[in-house]
Amino acid sequence: MVEDWNSAFGGRYPFKNTSSEVSLPLLAKYLNSETGRIARFLQTRLNGVLHKEGSRWMADSINAQGLTFNPAFLQAMNTLSHLSDVAFANGEAGLHFALRPGTADGVMQTELVIDSQKLVYMNQMPVWRRFSWPADTEAPCASLSWISTRAGTRQYGDFPGAWGWIRLLDKAVVSAYPGTSSSWSLSWKAPDGLLLNYTLRTEAGEGPLALLALRNFTLPETIFSVRASAERVPLTDDIPGEEGY
Repeated sequence: MVEDWNSAFGGRYPFKNTSSEVSLPLLAKYLNSETGRIARFLQTRLNGVLHKEGSRWMADSINAQGLTFNPAFLQAMNTLSHLSDVAFANGEAGLHFALRPGTADGVMQTELVIDSQKLVYMNQMPVWRRFSWPADTEAPCASLSWISTRAGTRQYGDFPGAWGWIRLLDKAVVSAYPGTSSSWSLSWKAPDGLLLNYTLRTEAGEGPLALLALRNFTLPETIFSVRASAERVPLTDDIPGEEGY
């Protein structure tokens, strides 16, 4: 499975910081919590020694006696499991969240665009704007621009592609919003030193921020740790009856 994973996603964003992007439909085929390739692999090959509690995979303390799971393997499986629950809950990539613009000294106007969904703020009373990601558009992208008291419209960034919004989020300074577990403060520092501020409110977990966990993510090649003379068990076994899985 590692070979297939690397063939499909190796060298692509968000796993690597390149212009080439991971296919969201293909990623969903791996991450679907019920029928995804990873879930089926775990349920088939590790049934009895690994079980799921909520969204976390846990070693079975009784049946797994004598086996020590590679900590990196468990961490990777739990990262993907959490991401599946947050961003692929319906079997395919889909998130709903809201953004509210904030004021900042020297900033007269900001404009945020996510997959053709636009939020323009001109220092009036801020209101929440609901967004979907990915949105149904032929030209997915994300961009952020601003107008200061000293200059006209300037663009902070324009990121084409289905992962454009995640690329833009990757540039933000993120902090938890006080008093709530579903809101975060986002701030982009413009080249002129001004701050472009927003508040993110999510419907599930960290919302789109959860996808940032895929930056530089790699799938471990081994399931179990080496103990004394024990051999490593590779994460390349085929599921019976599914050639090439």
